[in-house]
Amino acid sequence: MATTSGISASTNFDINAIVTSLMQAEQRPAVLLNEQKTSYQAKISAFATLKNSLSTFQTALGNLASTSKFKVQAATSGNNDIFTATSDGNATVGNYAIKVGQLAQAHKIATSSFANTSAAVGTGTLTITLGTYDAVNNSFTANPDKSPKNLTITAANNSLTGIRDAINAGDLGVTASIVNDGQNGGRLVLTSKESGAANSIKISVADADGGNTDGTGLSSLAYDPTAAAGAGKNLGELQAGKNALLNIDGIDVESASNVVSGILQGVTLNLFKADPTTSVSLDITKDSAKIEESVNAFVKAFNDFNTTLRNLTKFDESTTDFTKKNSGVLLGDATTRSISTQIRSALTRTVTGVGDFNSLSQIGVAFQRDGSLAVDSTKLKDAISTNFDDIAKLFSAVGTATDSGVSYVTQGAKTQSGNYSVNITQAASRGTLTGSAGPNLNIVAGSNDALQIKIGEGTYNITLTAGNYASAADLANEVRSQLSSAKSTAEVTVEGGVLKITTPGYGSEAVIEIKGGNAAADLFGSSPTAVAGKDVAGTINGAAATGKGQVLTSSASGNAAEGLALLIQGNTTGARGDINLSVGYAATLNSLVKEMVSDTGILASKTEGLTDSVNRVTKQEEALTVRLTAVEARYRAQFVALDVLVSQLKTTQSYLTQQLAAISANS
Repeated sequence: MATTSGISASTNFDINAIVTSLMQAEQRPAVLLNEQKTSYQAKISAFATLKNSLSTFQTALGNLASTSKFKVQAATSGNNDIFTATSDGNATVGNYAIKVGQLAQAHKIATSSFANTSAAVGTGTLTITLGTYDAVNNSFTANPDKSPKNLTITAANNSLTGIRDAINAGDLGVTASIVNDGQNGGRLVLTSKESGAANSIKISVADADGGNTDGTGLSSLAYDPTAAAGAGKNLGELQAGKNALLNIDGIDVESASNVVSGILQGVTLNLFKADPTTSVSLDITKDSAKIEESVNAFVKAFNDFNTTLRNLTKFDESTTDFTKKNSGVLLGDATTRSISTQIRSALTRTVTGVGDFNSLSQIGVAFQRDGSLAVDSTKLKDAISTNFDDIAKLFSAVGTATDSGVSYVTQGAKTQSGNYSVNITQAASRGTLTGSAGPNLNIVAGSNDALQIKIGEGTYNITLTAGNYASAADLANEVRSQLSSAKSTAEVTVEGGVLKITTPGYGSEAVIEIKGGNAAADLFGSSPTAVAGKDVAGTINGAAATGKGQVLTSSASGNAAEGLALLIQGNTTGARGDINLSVGYAATLNSLVKEMVSDTGILASKTEGLTDSVNRVTKQEEALTVRLTAVEARYRAQFVALDVLVSQLKTTQSYLTQQLAAISANS
């Protein structure tokens, strides 16, 4: 009897063993495909490791590509209880004698006590103005940099608690709190958000009961420092707004804040205590330790990457048996070799236009036999002590323009050090919306107080405070105030009697569009004119450049300035002078590595190719599996048929043997 598997009883054929033996030979291509697929997958994993290492390297380079990491100074106070100081690296090295005569403080005022902070106070409008009170002349001058802010108080928020919450929810320049005095109830305390004499508080009230200064109803919140107590000056002063007073090397100076900047170039003072009779020293020195720290950070970042690269490309010399070698997955890979070559080339090139140094070896940084970098600390210290400012130029990108309106922004992987001319054919401009008719100065709640407007990329919904405004300028201030509360810094002005809005940003994306609102026509007329901004246009190093807003980027392939981006301010066209650019090691490598790890970089392209190869092999494996299944079935069918045939032949043989034996016996 024939069988489809196992050992045949009639023929003694082991069909399973025979087919398995034959299929081992047939499956050799499948084994090769699996090995190929495993190799591709191992390389994909290795490239992911390499990319992560490069990304970490690039992050470190990004931090070191800025001059701030190398152009550092130490600012040391003689008494940290009185003040501390920091330097941005641009201060003049030296010693200063400083006396702190008075600390700046914020203006603070408070109402009289309210027995029930939830009871109605009154309704109407509060107008909060910040400015300077002159006690000698009893006059108040509004701060020109802070527009007055209006707050409408209705039956919904007219309690002391509701007024506090409404003030804190708005951008009014003050904060509000309720303090329980422990005897008569709660008092509303208002504090200017910013310290300084020019941020003193004045509160005008349009009281619904008609008495704007009498101290009853909402006018209990009126505070005019020039008025009489109880007749417009209805809050008490808890703390006057004051400027900080200092004396620096015999010169008296003032500051609205206890964080004092701009008085000593590059120095910020943090004031903590007034002591008019004590002179405290301030020492500005070069911070050599920070420079050494930055250089060592650069070397460590490279060495960490180099270790990963060596592990991925190493050759195992421990054995001559190829099958037992533990070499790196990317050994001999052209892409990895290209990355290594580009980075090493960037590190060994000469940096031009940077002063006394033009190579890493001059400051004690050199390659070792294993491809790593090492720092000669003695040589580095000597370089820092003799050429402090040139260290920053050796690592970072520094661009110095002859035109004050032109400034360096960044550079690309292909940008070279050099001196480049700048020519502007079109200055950048901002977008505008100009009304077609003078505005309706009477704003009525629910009738013409709402506006939806798109400014640049943002859309803003604002509600104007109801009232009859005295002038178009006052209404413009209200629109600007509401836009500011909605987090827009657009300018709102009056031009030829009509309102005009100007975008804060520049370029073709700086557009203004009225989207809706019942106040649109009353504010801007029936057909306002909208003009989109323009991008800057021109050339850098005599070649084409692309503008976006005020930023002009050299886009000419092969040009030495390719990738250089400049900020162009002002409206002047034509020749705008030159920019001298030196691109240091960290800046060059930052741009180079950033491009390598980008979504369109060399690593992404390589990984995509390997992934395609894995997918191709997978399809080949699937097709081969189908074919092998058919081959195995065919082999089994063939051997079963052979088994049947042999069995039949054996039966015939047995019959013939019997017949021949019978014939022989009868003869």
